[in-house]
Amino acid sequence: MPYPPQPTSLSTALSPRPVVLGVDLTSAGARPGAHRARGPVAPRPFDGERFLHLVRTADRGLLDFVSLDEGFLLHPGRSQVTSRLDTAVAAARAARVTDGIGLIAAVDTVHVEAAHAAVALSSIDRASGGRAGWQAVRQVTLPEPDEAWATRVELGIQAVTQVWTGRPGSGAGAVELDAEGRFRVDHDGIRFAVRGRPADGGTPPPRTPPPVVVRVRSEASAALAGRTADVARIAVTDAGHAVRLRRLVRDSALSAGRDPEDVRVLAEVYVVLSTERAGARARLELVEALEGTAPMGDGLVVADTPDELATLIADWATVGAVDGFLLRPSSLSSDLDTITDHLVPALQHAGLFRTERTGTTLRGALRLPDAATVARELRTGRLLSA
Repeated sequence: MPYPPQPTSLSTALSPRPVVLGVDLTSAGARPGAHRARGPVAPRPFDGERFLHLVRTADRGLLDFVSLDEGFLLHPGRSQVTSRLDTAVAAARAARVTDGIGLIAAVDTVHVEAAHAAVALSSIDRASGGRAGWQAVRQVTLPEPDEAWATRVELGIQAVTQVWTGRPGSGAGAVELDAEGRFRVDHDGIRFAVRGRPADGGTPPPRTPPPVVVRVRSEASAALAGRTADVARIAVTDAGHAVRLRRLVRDSALSAGRDPEDVRVLAEVYVVLSTERAGARARLELVEALEGTAPMGDGLVVADTPDELATLIADWATVGAVDGFLLRPSSLSSDLDTITDHLVPALQHAGLFRTERTGTTLRGALRLPDAATVARELRTGRLLSA
């Protein structure tokens, strides 16, 4: 259900520090053909120029990052192909045409080898000057308990981190950018092969590993995020639940010997924005009629004005529910424009969002530990424990 407006005004609900604000552009990818109860859905090809325009818009709006979830596709026929680096390909392309925004790519480490994933992400990080991030995922064909999911994702995080911090050349040659900042991804029948240089060359590991993002769905994944992640994505519908999950993440970080302040907890919000609440609600009803509720996910849904969304952000940040928000626009073009042109200025006016970029890396934008702190954590065993 859409978030009900609160009586608290934005000016009286201020956060002690600026919030983190990202936008999910997964739906900018190709859409596979599918048959649903409402009828067939025609495949939609990936429009590279439109995607780059959206990323530039988010960059212009000073947003901290854009994210590409595991559902992102470059080709409508790849929906059942798990061995792919579609998100990394798109992020690498965007790295060359943006200035300050972070680029978080969801990469699977079960069907994609850890070395391939590590070097692909390293290439994005180098091309963007330190603006890459990695959402650790494990794609499965059958449902499994969240505890098992979290265990397998943690193994993937350890494997990728070992490539980043291991012996020289441990991941070299797995993936390389070409002269235009693109990966070569060729179709090999039932899966995709990623081709690069021989093992004696390749992209060196980053000086500081890119921030790791983990989706939190339960206590098990909250514990995983606290131990291993820099950013935890939570899907909740009320501030109280967000407070509980954030506390679990921070407690897990403390138990792992980390500073709880080093993990950012972000709430996912599906947004439908308009200058009038009635217009936003009407658009939401249209989406439900055409697509059902599946596109909205399990998190909060806001169909309202930018000012009301800004008030919600202030309210949640003030009570310590989250450190920021990951916005999922219903209409990429119109809602993203509204976010950058109206929501961001409202938050800036209230002192909740920066008015200029002060850092050049994603770690800097998220106010995460610097290279020395990360290196010390890695040396003492964080992420590399058996």
